[in-house]
Amino acid sequence: MSPAGAGVPAQRAAAVDPAVELELARRMADEADRHGQQAELLAQRPALLPTWSPLARAVAVYAGCGAAAGVLMLALVLASGVGLVDGFTLGAWICAGLPALAFFGGYLVLGRWGRPAMVAGTPPRYLPLGFLICFLLVPVAYCGYLLLFRTLR
Repeated sequence: MSPAGAGVPAQRAAAVDPAVELELARRMADEADRHGQQAELLAQRPALLPTWSPLARAVAVYAGCGAAAGVLMLALVLASGVGLVDGFTLGAWICAGLPALAFFGGYLVLGRWGRPAMVAGTPPRYLPLGFLICFLLVPVAYCGYLLLFRTLR
């Protein structure tokens, strides 16, 4: 026989009051319900700008993508001034290429980080507004660059 004594009974626990155990179980169930509700509320908020309205989030994303395209456009304008890019290529990128890149970039960002984890249906991405912002912001920024460069000369 082993020295641990396989036939030795375990020590008995103190007497448990069923009413106390039921109250503890009820409290734990209430706490679990509260945490579950909090998790559902958090899952209904998007990762990107969670406290903003969907319209404000879309405007911010499309404007940010348009601003990034504006920076790329500045690089193209400077490359055109040096002679690396011809006028037709510059015009094509300013009028169509960069606004399209900004629009689709904003569309993808809103689709990935602008939607909640738990949502019924597809949240709005405001496509006409995004198209308008991107296809107006980049050419207007180009006009602003032209005015800025003309006044600095």
